[in-house]
Amino acid sequence: MSSNNLSELFTTIIQPIVEAAVWQALKNNSNEVRLGASADKAFVSIKEAAAISGLGTSTIRLYIRKRQLQAQKVGRRVLIKRTDL
Repeated sequence: MSSNNLSELFTTIIQPIVEAAVWQALKNNSNEVRLGASADKAFVSIKEAAAISGLGTSTIRLYIRKRQLQAQKVGRRVLIKRTDL
């Protein structure tokens, strides 16, 4: 077996493994960046609250409507204390 064939075989085997690891690292990093950007805010939007809690936006709105979750209306925005999540 020549060195060129061995190199091609090695590339064929290793490339999908490396690509999967890189995509997983990028995915993990993007989630940390997204959550980290709002980590220093005292209040979050309904969309951010849903992302932080792992619930849907409609569930967050339902909890607010049922008064199971306190929220403040500021203009047209509905804000939730981060500590209430």
